[in-house]
Amino acid sequence: MKEALKRPHLAHLSSLFLFVVVSLSGETATSSKEKSLDKEILFLYNELARHRDLLSVQTVSNLPSNTVFTFLGKYPNRQGFTLKKFFIDTDPNHKGRVKTSEEKSITLEFTGNTLSKVEIRIISEDTQIQQKTKTILIENTPLDEETNDLKILFSSIEGEEQMLLSDLTNDSFKSERTDFKRDFYIKILQDFQSQLYSIRLLQKEQSSKKQNRIFKQLDGSLKY
Repeated sequence: MKEALKRPHLAHLSSLFLFVVVSLSGETATSSKEKSLDKEILFLYNELARHRDLLSVQTVSNLPSNTVFTFLGKYPNRQGFTLKKFFIDTDPNHKGRVKTSEEKSITLEFTGNTLSKVEIRIISEDTQIQQKTKTILIENTPLDEETNDLKILFSSIEGEEQMLLSDLTNDSFKSERTDFKRDFYIKILQDFQSQLYSIRLLQKEQSSKKQNRIFKQLDGSLKY
């Protein structure tokens, strides 16, 4: 009789032990994935920091369509810059009427030679349902090892919310933080990195063409 009472108890302990082992295994896998994503984010921050040399360009020209580039501060004492991209969907039945619009921007701020702040803004508007949303992502220490101190601000007609990335659930049952990094944040950083890299190349090409024109003019002035 005593043996019969013990067996269900042992079975329960065995199930509980298995549950703990599976949970710990899942959390370890989640942690490993997040560390890999953090390395990618830090790599992208360092790549973005390389665009600091745009601060020495007096005027940024030859920009892609629907793109605006502005500096923070005046030359030669600039502290950073903002790149904005616009997407507009017009109503084909009503010329000039905007159905939806989206503005994405990234601001990079520098302290000396060091990237000190990354701020991303996404503003979306749907005129048909009169809905406007704004998302702001702020990283005040982009070059340290911590990525979960990213500040997230969201506003809509329903109100405003504010949180840190570390507030998102990230365990074997719900991987909100990992999903956010993988499916959204890394992708938008990659997009802006690609855009800024292209803009830098365009400025270098423009500078080379200008130098060639100057050299031709100098060469021509030496011929009497």
